[in-house]
Amino acid sequence: MKTVEVFKTNVLNKDTAQSILAEIGSHQPEYKCNFDLDDCDKVLRIENAGGRIDAELVFKILEKNNHSGAILE
Repeated sequence: MKTVEVFKTNVLNKDTAQSILAEIGSHQPEYKCNFDLDDCDKVLRIENAGGRIDAELVFKILEKNNHSGAILE
């Protein structure tokens, strides 16, 4: 069952976004992730073809990189 989760973040630059994506990928290689920094919400979109997405892990990685996020409803 494919799951998609979209997060509003405060990530502003491409280098930081790439670093966060790499860290998420190292923990959850099955996730397909990307940022849309042109969106007003600086969206992080994560897709997992195999099931659920660990939002707490995503929040911890964002926090570790001095950023924050929230699930977009």
